[in-house]
Amino acid sequence: HTQVFPAAVVRVRVSDALAVREFIAAAPNSAPAHPWEFYQYNVRRSNAIGAFRALPDTRDTSCTTRRYHLTAAQLVRSRVSIIIAFHNEARSALIRTIMTLYLRTPPRHLYELILIDDCSEDIELLPALLRLQLPPFMRDFSSSATAKSSRTHTRSAPSAASPQVTIKTARNKQRSGVIASRNRGARLATGDYLLFLDSHCEVNIGWLEPLLVRAAEAAGDGVIAVSPVLDGIDAESLAYTASSNNLMGGFDWNLHFHWIPRPQSIQSLQQQQRPQHFAQNVNAKTAYLRDSGWEDKLFGEARMRRNTNTAAMAFKSPTVAGGIFMITRDWFFKLNGFNPLLETWGGESIEFSIKLWLCGGQIEIVPCSRVGHIFRKEHPFRFPNGSDSQTTYLRNSKIIAESWLDAYKYFFYASKPAAKHISVNQTDIQLSYQLKSTLNCRPFSWYLLHVFPQLKLPNDDFIAFGTLSCAELCLQITNRATNIDIDIDIVSQVHMSSCFHSDVTHWYLHRQHSQLRASSGACLNVERMPNRTNWWRRPTRPFNFRVVLQPCSDGEDVGENVGHYQKQNQRWLRRGGWLVHQQTQLCLDNPLSDVVVVSHCRFAAPTQLFRFAMELQRL
Repeated sequence: HTQVFPAAVVRVRVSDALAVREFIAAAPNSAPAHPWEFYQYNVRRSNAIGAFRALPDTRDTSCTTRRYHLTAAQLVRSRVSIIIAFHNEARSALIRTIMTLYLRTPPRHLYELILIDDCSEDIELLPALLRLQLPPFMRDFSSSATAKSSRTHTRSAPSAASPQVTIKTARNKQRSGVIASRNRGARLATGDYLLFLDSHCEVNIGWLEPLLVRAAEAAGDGVIAVSPVLDGIDAESLAYTASSNNLMGGFDWNLHFHWIPRPQSIQSLQQQQRPQHFAQNVNAKTAYLRDSGWEDKLFGEARMRRNTNTAAMAFKSPTVAGGIFMITRDWFFKLNGFNPLLETWGGESIEFSIKLWLCGGQIEIVPCSRVGHIFRKEHPFRFPNGSDSQTTYLRNSKIIAESWLDAYKYFFYASKPAAKHISVNQTDIQLSYQLKSTLNCRPFSWYLLHVFPQLKLPNDDFIAFGTLSCAELCLQITNRATNIDIDIDIVSQVHMSSCFHSDVTHWYLHRQHSQLRASSGACLNVERMPNRTNWWRRPTRPFNFRVVLQPCSDGEDVGENVGHYQKQNQRWLRRGGWLVHQQTQLCLDNPLSDVVVVSHCRFAAPTQLFRFAMELQRL
């Protein structure tokens, strides 16, 4: 369906076309020297579209017949502060985001618009924007709640028929990133709800009312964050296309966001024919669905549960979709906002989603709310302090894992071993622990069981993983250089030490080949002590052996027979609390202080009872 706008709205757009063209043309010439690399979308096409355009109504037909009503008490607390943080955004994309908000949002709900410029190269963007003679900017911008760091502009008093909107702007003096910028915008906000939006979006008809009504309905059951369905805007053609109602936000053990299908929405191609634009839109969002085979599935709407109203019903999602969501201002700050320890960009939506679910809230996607979003394939911006996107995201992901994943963080480290070498201040991590204690948050195991069961444990590879402790000490390795027969070798000492060190060693007991791998990538082994005489008379005496760390053998780098022998010699069996070396049938033992040896297995001996942080099979 194509929306037909009132004649008055069309006249406003035509009469202000010249001002919009001048605003767009006034952008610095240095910025778009290489437009595609700078913006990662077709800025020329964006400039040609201008400040406003008609969009197809992509809602399900049942949404158009629904009436969204708030009670008198709910209306009093329905003021929405929309926060847009941006860095080096094209003028045409930003003005189109603002105009579509103004023209498609009920005036009584659009309380204030907060624009945070994260040190863009176009330093005159915000001042030029505020000088425009367009409807959103012909208002009284003054506000007693406006912070000193934000610009305050006052125009002549608007007519009584004109809706009021407060526009607050602020510019970071140095690059802070979208995370810090969104937090800054939230601190400037005074509305009842905070709604975070990107600066290259176009909201569709009736987009806000379903979000407000659903948030108000669920208020009695606790805090809720609501998110629209994100329609795709093609980065090259800027064509607006509908997205499926049945995708929700998720992530993998790398802590990378993915769109995943709603469990009850999966239908085979034989049951129903997929629309042609669906695969293109999914591919534009993420290659994850294609790689997982979901591209060849259909997410049916009319047939889902044979309920024709299901396509319009809100549904739960493990994470917010694309970081675009609405939540009450009070609860946003109860949750400490976006984690200030996260740098620039990456992982903030996953972190906020996890702590929201664990600390008493929930996330829902509302299909009757539609917002178009340009999905860019790459980051168009540089990261501050000479860092890159991968390093920044990896550091942010480590903070999330250490703060919220409990012992399941070892799955993250198994997927991203490089994260173990990134330094993180453990004192800062304590802030998350304090929040969990204050809000009585649930463990991450509850999230996996009740919210995101689709995030499967990689238990096909591991029997157990994490720190390996005996009583109050953990199995640890330290490296020292030695000179043996001229060849320089690194001998790893294995010993017991405090489990509270920040760099405590993580271990992984593999299911298939039974190797006990350290987080460094080497394997635990047992070898004969050198210079032992007459060891062959009683070869299984424990004092003939020592526990060492050696390169894990796969049988390829050494001869096939030698490799097979080494691999067999690195096998460990999990028997109750014992770790039994298969070749010698001796048990790992911690008989004294930090000493680690192997000895004959003794029933219920406390020095031979070792426990992993996460056991995936019954002992």
